[in-house]
Amino acid sequence: MVSAKELYDFIDSFAPFDTQMSFDNAGLLTGNKNTVSDTVIISLDVTGDVIKEAVEKNARIIISHHPVIFTPLRSLSSDSVPFLCARNNITVISAHTNFDIAKGGVNETLAEYAGVITDEYFTQDCMILGHLPKPAQCRELASSLSAGISGLRYTDTGMIQKIAVSCGAGGNNIFLAKRAGADGFITGEIKHHEIIFANENNIAVFDLGHFNSENMIIPTLAKKLSQKFPETNFICSQAFSDKLIYLKGASQ
Repeated sequence: MVSAKELYDFIDSFAPFDTQMSFDNAGLLTGNKNTVSDTVIISLDVTGDVIKEAVEKNARIIISHHPVIFTPLRSLSSDSVPFLCARNNITVISAHTNFDIAKGGVNETLAEYAGVITDEYFTQDCMILGHLPKPAQCRELASSLSAGISGLRYTDTGMIQKIAVSCGAGGNNIFLAKRAGADGFITGEIKHHEIIFANENNIAVFDLGHFNSENMIIPTLAKKLSQKFPETNFICSQAFSDKLIYLKGASQ
């Protein structure tokens, strides 16, 4: 059995909550630090399905990446997620941008997945700059990236090696990637005008989707917590996904 305080303090030791970005709302967001549980659910997001899963598994604590409360609440309906957490006495700890930028965190995990060797951390911008062990064709990197996820989209500029990585909604870092001299950019969300900028500057874009670019941290976090608290059952949520279905279009 573990307490929310123990979990919070341990997460704070490797992803300090005071390093979160100014717009963020990471921390203990529902319940209190005195909550104890022998089962903990770990999920990218907290949804009604995840709360139901926690109740079914008698888990009184959920650890999420995305904050269960992000913007100030102006109302609290009985079917809202924060209300459901309170009604079911569930404590939620959310580790968001503080975990994105941490050593061994979301960005670093995505970079390792991509085979990118980290050279520089841009912690204020949630971006890593690194390189592939040797130059690679865009289609080769895209094929490697897509092997373990549900799908991606990419642009092909030929050979690349210097890669910027910015998980989640990191598309706006394409401008920083250009200044840093990257010829490839891996992210979870990028807007149309940012893709155009990348095209104009010969930077290959690999858009994995927000869920795909970040959900890979969940089993990593579960393993880390299990090693620290071996008497507690840490469960990667099976109830949550972004529910997106990827269709393969005709080749052009």
